[in-house]
Amino acid sequence: MNILKPLDIVVGLKIGLNEKSSREIKEEGSSFRPNTTNSVADLAAGLHKAKGDISRSINRLVALGLVGERKPKEGDAIASNRKYYSLQREAMSDFLCHGVRHVFGPDKSGLGRGVPTGWSCPLLKSPMNPPEIPLVWSMPGGKVHGEIIEPLYSKCPEAVLEDQGLYTLLSLVDIMRTGKPRELRYAKEMLAEKVMELHS
Repeated sequence: MNILKPLDIVVGLKIGLNEKSSREIKEEGSSFRPNTTNSVADLAAGLHKAKGDISRSINRLVALGLVGERKPKEGDAIASNRKYYSLQREAMSDFLCHGVRHVFGPDKSGLGRGVPTGWSCPLLKSPMNPPEIPLVWSMPGGKVHGEIIEPLYSKCPEAVLEDQGLYTLLSLVDIMRTGKPRELRYAKEMLAEKVMELHS
């Protein structure tokens, strides 16, 4: 039996973001090819995880229908492992909007400094007001003081500071994990729209 792990959500979204980036470069007619592919090595570097962890994560995602293997397309950056993956957007959107809060609800561990998440993420624009006490992922040297919540995996703070798209998505996922009913209505719409943009 394949059982989804929190890291798998991040890996799946990163695969989708890399595909979107590659597509946008092709649409602009640029001869530039992206440095980052969805190879195990590139995903491991971008997410600050061991290659073995990423490989096992991809296998679970494929087995559970959240990521699919595909054939290479013209203009694809060459993947070192010669495998190409695409996020199954509808399946991932459905899980994030309706299931993630019941499977990966976060622990809270008091106050501290870190990287703001949820509605406190500076990249999110919505009619919702951020909480008086921000939600943060604990990180040494973090600039925001708030209530610490457990990220989907330990290196989330480092990974999102290198990828604004991933930061936005994971902050919305945290709203799904922690939000109240009114917040969830806004977050579901925003998250579903952004996930559905992640196609090759």
